[in-house]
Amino acid sequence: MQTFNANSKPKFMLYPKSKKGQKTLATLYLRTHYQFSTFDKSLGIKVDKKDWNYKQKEIENHLHNHPNIKSSVAECKEKIMGAFYVLSQNQSEPTLREVIDLAFGHENKKTYSVLSVFESYIAEMKKRNTLKSQQSNITKYNSCCNHLRNFLHSEMKVNDVSFNRINEQLIDNFEFYLKTKGCNGHNSSMKLLQIFRKIYKIGLNNRWTSRNAFADKKITFKDTDIEVLNQYEIEQLEVFVPTKTYLQKTQDLFLFSVYSGLAYIDLQHIQIKHIERTNHSGSFIIRNKRVKTGIEYMVPLFGPLEKMLNKWHPNWQALIPDTFICPKISNQKYNDYLKELIALVGIDKRVTTHIGRHTFATTVALENGVGIESVSKMLGHSKISQTQRYAKVTSLKIERETRGLFEKLKV
Repeated sequence: MQTFNANSKPKFMLYPKSKKGQKTLATLYLRTHYQFSTFDKSLGIKVDKKDWNYKQKEIENHLHNHPNIKSSVAECKEKIMGAFYVLSQNQSEPTLREVIDLAFGHENKKTYSVLSVFESYIAEMKKRNTLKSQQSNITKYNSCCNHLRNFLHSEMKVNDVSFNRINEQLIDNFEFYLKTKGCNGHNSSMKLLQIFRKIYKIGLNNRWTSRNAFADKKITFKDTDIEVLNQYEIEQLEVFVPTKTYLQKTQDLFLFSVYSGLAYIDLQHIQIKHIERTNHSGSFIIRNKRVKTGIEYMVPLFGPLEKMLNKWHPNWQALIPDTFICPKISNQKYNDYLKELIALVGIDKRVTTHIGRHTFATTVALENGVGIESVSKMLGHSKISQTQRYAKVTSLKIERETRGLFEKLKV
């Protein structure tokens, strides 16, 4: 491996350049020379050619009588050398093109460093994704960007890095950082690496780097146990009588999720117009599209759900179609209140708003014999495989479905 020569640094030369036909005035340029390559940067300063001594090679010889030139040259050199030292941190010699891109990319509204592209991408996401339901995705990208910024600052002692500096070692080190100092679990770290890879691909597609450092990187996820409430815990929650109004609202909303399988954001978007009467039985269903994916779901408005709906809106069939049926509450408050409620009920589990969806799939639906295809439709999944990961086959379900087989095999 070729090592970086710390003594090899950019060299500078100042010279005037006039347009064709211009006899008196010339524009000053700062020439940067490095690795047999040169780059000329206009300083935007005009000088009289007759006052310029072309025989003087060193910049300093021209500066003592020209304070504007001195400050402009100093600023330009500072940007170039700053970019040079940033790119040199990983002991790999940068090209002059990389140095110039990092030093002056913002002037042409082009960015070639990782964090600057990352931040621009997030800014564009914010413009495109204006719904509250889409903010969680932006939050994940912000989190990854912040982790990467902290990693570069604490582990590499730099404020940014070019795409060409990203290599396999840096990616592995970032993964280790996410799992240790970043305090992320394995799956969370993998999700953040997926986001980093997506940003890196922007640089790859724009040819800001010559090779794909992620080519051999395997991003794998571990299967995790899904926490659900069992039937006894659901019954405990149903009979509990909260003394605080906000806990009562939280209890109702969570039970509605338990018996419908709807995520928090979908609960907040159900309107009267989404409740339809079926032709064959005259019963009601809730039919809408998931906010997150746009996939249609259908949930029967059976006993527990109809009871809750009648509690919230006794005359719900007479309401205007755009009426929202569920109480409004922020996701953060909902989770906070739910933890308080679950503790008062005496359930020793870490329960979040999404546990209601898991519980519906497993305890309410699959354990009571509902086919996985129907569960998939009710959950609004596009593939059965999603439902198979979501729902957990329990010993109760196995025992019930094999009972007839055991009877036949008895001798």
